[in-house]
Amino acid sequence: MKKMFRSFIAILLVFTVLFSVNSTAAYAKDEPKGSIYAVTDVLGGIIDGVINLLGLLAPTPDYPTVEEYFSSESENFYEGTKTFIDTAADGAKWSLGFGKESLVPDNLRDGSKKYYTGGYFTQKVNGVFDDQKAVAIALDDGSGRGTTIFASVDGIGVANGDVRAIRQAVEQKLKEKGVDSDINAININATHCHTVIDTQGIGLDLLPKILLSFFIGAKRSINTEFLEVMIDRTSDAIVEAYTNKETGSLYYFETAGMGKDEEYGLYAEDEYPYLVNKRYFTEGYQHFFACFKFVPDNENSAATILANIGAHPTIVDETTNLLSADFPAFMEEKINAAGMNFMFIQGAQAPVSVNKWADVPASTVSEVDAKIAVNPTAKDYETAILYGYEYARLVLEAQNNVKEIEPILNVKMTEYAVNLETGLFGYGATEGFIGTTTVKDSSSKTGYSIITEAGYIEIGKDIVLLTAPGEIVPQLIYGNVVSAEDSYLGTEWTYEITSELIPEEKTVLVMGLCNDAIGYIMPDNDFAHFMTDVIWDIDGADKFFGPYHRHYEELLSAGGSAGSTTISVLNELVRSENP
Repeated sequence: MKKMFRSFIAILLVFTVLFSVNSTAAYAKDEPKGSIYAVTDVLGGIIDGVINLLGLLAPTPDYPTVEEYFSSESENFYEGTKTFIDTAADGAKWSLGFGKESLVPDNLRDGSKKYYTGGYFTQKVNGVFDDQKAVAIALDDGSGRGTTIFASVDGIGVANGDVRAIRQAVEQKLKEKGVDSDINAININATHCHTVIDTQGIGLDLLPKILLSFFIGAKRSINTEFLEVMIDRTSDAIVEAYTNKETGSLYYFETAGMGKDEEYGLYAEDEYPYLVNKRYFTEGYQHFFACFKFVPDNENSAATILANIGAHPTIVDETTNLLSADFPAFMEEKINAAGMNFMFIQGAQAPVSVNKWADVPASTVSEVDAKIAVNPTAKDYETAILYGYEYARLVLEAQNNVKEIEPILNVKMTEYAVNLETGLFGYGATEGFIGTTTVKDSSSKTGYSIITEAGYIEIGKDIVLLTAPGEIVPQLIYGNVVSAEDSYLGTEWTYEITSELIPEEKTVLVMGLCNDAIGYIMPDNDFAHFMTDVIWDIDGADKFFGPYHRHYEELLSAGGSAGSTTISVLNELVRSENP
């Protein structure tokens, strides 16, 4: 995607004026480090000046102020469990329900309509190779404090406004069934698969919608026919999970380590080099699949496995024209074949991706070769199948070393405001294209912020699950944040590391892209105008600016303060339950 996008932006630079709200170049003036800052100041300033003018001319929706929002009752927001417990209730048992629905519209399945995907800007699909789906788990610890929903949607991200619409549909459908809901939270995660239908509206469809907005007002840039399908069927999956709960036992296990990058000296002999961190070549991200396994008391019911890791599902080539949910789909295929339900949860992945060039065991290669021999179409998806099967093998082998989890489920969710500052995301959110919960905010440079959500969840006594509303840099959670010397602004990251506020005997996991999709959540000290990436990567640019430093992520971010704002909120949540 990166090379294609750079070519695209070089040819159609005129369109980039539509995608940046407020320059971060002013930060660079505090600590000048070279001519790259001067160039970014000029070009970024021009882009931002033009878009500020366009923003004044565009018919921006009339949003409430941030003060008005927080002074009134939130709609379709859940706070979690009213109280926290540290021991299981007398006689308590876990109960879990599982639900799954396809999100593929009939007119794509029969090939009568094409849809843009969510990760490659210009890519369209005209058919289906595997599936795009919503999966849901309803989990209850038997304490009488309600049921928590965890849902996973195959897609680049699900905006907060659409999350709230799904929640509303769930409650309405349960009411129509005559079911009294005791749901205390509905947490919806996006798998961040790129080669499925766009679930957010940051794609080529956005350009004509922007142009038309000057005449007819802003319209959602996501395909509205698909949006209706996504809301309806995701809520169906949640209702199915909620109404199918049954008692059983819950276990936790981890796969072998698999996240080291041999090229940068971090690879250990007993680990698989299956992940690569494209921006920060340091420790500080999850190197294994963290897995939960639910075994029902009814021996005729299927067990359920939930697997969590932070890694971009970007293995399927962007030139393919059949929809595919990438490696999570093929993990599911193998785990289903073993007789179990499966759910994939995206973690803190930011610039962490699957290392597509690692060696995979011969047994897995042979298995995929046999599949392709039967279905030659699978050749175009060979690498995704290969890693999906391999990851499933790691999960299935690791399940023999499980630890039972005591039935304790504590959930605390909160809302907070993030300033809109820059980039493709900023313009789309301000003008009402991408489903964000936007408010007027005088503390923001653009005059606007978005309302989003974060959460602190305890599963048993030893596992903490943090929810973050975007593609959060894992080092912000786990440590080893970029140093002042290596950062763009030349300053230190001064916020506490979230995991260090949690007792060290507890496992800390992250559910990223949860309940919103606010783009990349970066360290403030390493945030640059997205033009820096374009300029720095021009052939010969290293002669003027020094070695290339990646700053692609800033294009798709709420802005340079999203990192500190989100970490401050998470740290406050952690401290409230770990004084």
